[in-house]
Amino acid sequence: MLPLRQNIRELQLPSNGITLLEGPGYFGKDVRIVAQHWTTTFLSEGHAIHWIDGSNRFDPTRFFSSLRSRNCNIEDGMRRLYIGRGFTLHQLHALIMRVRHEVVLTKASMVVIDGIMTMFLDEQIKRFEARSILRHCLAMLQDVATQCPVIVLDGQATSNIHRQLKQTMRPYLNHQLRATWEDKKHRKLKFSSTNGHVILDLNSKQTHEGIRQLQAFTSTDPIE
Repeated sequence: MLPLRQNIRELQLPSNGITLLEGPGYFGKDVRIVAQHWTTTFLSEGHAIHWIDGSNRFDPTRFFSSLRSRNCNIEDGMRRLYIGRGFTLHQLHALIMRVRHEVVLTKASMVVIDGIMTMFLDEQIKRFEARSILRHCLAMLQDVATQCPVIVLDGQATSNIHRQLKQTMRPYLNHQLRATWEDKKHRKLKFSSTNGHVILDLNSKQTHEGIRQLQAFTSTDPIE
């Protein structure tokens, strides 16, 4: 993943608060690689991470090459990655409630909620109930975010209810990093914040130079 421009500090991982990582693909699937990079960076440094999968798409093998590139034993690194899978909205809700207490025990350095909106758009869930549960989840995550950064992944709104739920979510957010296709054919994503942008070439993510540049772009704040 090769940045064509990489000197925007505002696009780096904030040290606390809730960050919305928003982009194309199924509920932000194409920007998940940035959250994966932050995760493997922490894991390789000996930190714990909680990853809650709300869209049934977690694949542990996606972390292996990045861990190897940091000379981190895969088994040791993955042992510090705590996975929760929510197959229904109420399971996702329970996982988010539980992670409040778990991060105290694990001293986690980051929490990722992947595809948070997927379960909220279940047609069997009433809109009032969806909004109520979303507010409660985000209030819980605000508590978590006082201890470590929380990354929430979502995609572009796919329906009116999706847009309404995103509006419900916004007051709880501290930061936002949004990606759009700069050149979809050549797999180049443009990440933007209020203070700048950077273009990442997804096709070069497996090269040594691409990995080095990705590390520069997505560097994390040092942790005591």
